[in-house]
Amino acid sequence: MHTSDDWTTTHDLAVVYIALAYGTDRELSDEELRVLNEALATRGAGTGAAVREVIVEAATVFVEGDAEDEVRRAMQNLRTSLGPQERRDTVRQLIRIAEADGVLLEREQGFIHTLAESWSLKELSEELLEDTSAVVQRRGEDWGLIHELAFLYILVAHSAGKDLSGDTINVMINRLKEWRPHQPEEQMREVVRRALQVYADEPDQELIRDSVEALKEALPTTHRLTVLDDLHTVAQADGTITRTERELIHSLAQAWDLNVRMNGHSG
Repeated sequence: MHTSDDWTTTHDLAVVYIALAYGTDRELSDEELRVLNEALATRGAGTGAAVREVIVEAATVFVEGDAEDEVRRAMQNLRTSLGPQERRDTVRQLIRIAEADGVLLEREQGFIHTLAESWSLKELSEELLEDTSAVVQRRGEDWGLIHELAFLYILVAHSAGKDLSGDTINVMINRLKEWRPHQPEEQMREVVRRALQVYADEPDQELIRDSVEALKEALPTTHRLTVLDDLHTVAQADGTITRTERELIHSLAQAWDLNVRMNGHSG
């Protein structure tokens, strides 16, 4: 929690903007940072150096403190410190930041809706999001079975709350290349990147079920067994396989009508 007497309304805005740009996917692209700078500069925060200082101070509070609590406090402060038009302009700036990288995650939409609703601006946010120029990143025409595979690899690898290491990513890519041996590694990296974007949107149970069902319908039994072997290899990429990972793989086997046991693997 911040205690500085120099904390301003602009700092509260920066916390909210950072929560959207960074907090929803743990990445802050150059374009997002540029739009974020512009949004704060319109508040009369001063020179570029002054704006950057506000961003650093707000980011420090967001990262080192209780992020959820800090964002909630900032939203409440802004509800009283901003005028009606300023609040509407803030929602518009949030849309600009979310659109900056060309991809609009559902978590970003959810964040904007939450803030707008708390400020009694739900209709405005719905209208702006409906007219967005960004691609809503979930599934699309270019999403195929190879993406479903990558999605499940990520789901299992992250099921125990572990960060995805470089070794784990490389194992995923190597396994995907076995499914598409004639495609270059860079394309497989792009598949993983795309699947990570969807996963970063905190997939709900319906999305997971869709992936499981899509692979069950598309793959014969032998190929589903191969997928289970892939998942086991991905889970072990960091040297261990946890109970959570083992149980998830077992539940996938059951969903795919595969009678397999995973003995001797514990974490």
